[in-house]
Amino acid sequence: MAWRGTEPKRAAAGSSLRAVNASLQSAWAAQRRKRIKDSLWWALPLAVVLGVVTSAMTRRVYFGVGFAALVVLMMVDLAYTKPDHVSLAGRRASGEAATARAIKPLRFQGFTALHDRRLGPGAVPGIPPVDIEHLLIGPAGVFLLDSKNWTGGPKVQMIGTDLFVGMDNREAMLKRLGVQAQNLTTALKPSLPRGVRVEPVLVVHAKELRPTPRFLDGVTILLPDQFPSVFGQMRQVMTAGQAARLAETLDRVLPARSGDRPVNR
Repeated sequence: MAWRGTEPKRAAAGSSLRAVNASLQSAWAAQRRKRIKDSLWWALPLAVVLGVVTSAMTRRVYFGVGFAALVVLMMVDLAYTKPDHVSLAGRRASGEAATARAIKPLRFQGFTALHDRRLGPGAVPGIPPVDIEHLLIGPAGVFLLDSKNWTGGPKVQMIGTDLFVGMDNREAMLKRLGVQAQNLTTALKPSLPRGVRVEPVLVVHAKELRPTPRFLDGVTILLPDQFPSVFGQMRQVMTAGQAARLAETLDRVLPARSGDRPVNR
């Protein structure tokens, strides 16, 4: 396997998503200003006409004025309500940053975290690209972490052996994360110590999720505050020195992630 090495670059967690979010916010704001400007010629006259009609029908001037004001407020609310795709990238970036803060104390246990990396297309023949939010390397092994920021959405819960967000079963998502970890293991095999593979971990940011930690479809599911206890109890598969050298190697061969696109998470 021929890697195209890069100079070490420690990207901040969620940095590429923050860039995407900033771009989306700017585009949305520009579009909002244009829509407001283009609608002024008809929106205000419409509100006045509706107010006059309401006043005539009710024979109460204040009803007409109040109705016209409500129409204007409704239009303003619609203009300033962000579409889902605009706010989604921001939530994803916040989730990744929160995960980075949660795993930071693990450095005292010999762990190194690489954030915002990518196994690019064609980097390893036959291996599809893998976006890496967090890669955690330490004496207990190598872990591919995926963050899910579900704090403001439908209820997250375990039902039997399945993970649900609202009525949506996330089994396919867990299996996809497992496949990505397998692909990353194959791609990084020349660098990994014998017997070490990349283990998938889903980090859930939610108000509550029980029981966790949980092992489903080959993926460890945990909450951010469970990192110290979960990783502190793991069996060591390499020495601290081996882990540090491996982190330096992976820091060189995995380039920084860029060009993210917001997707339904």
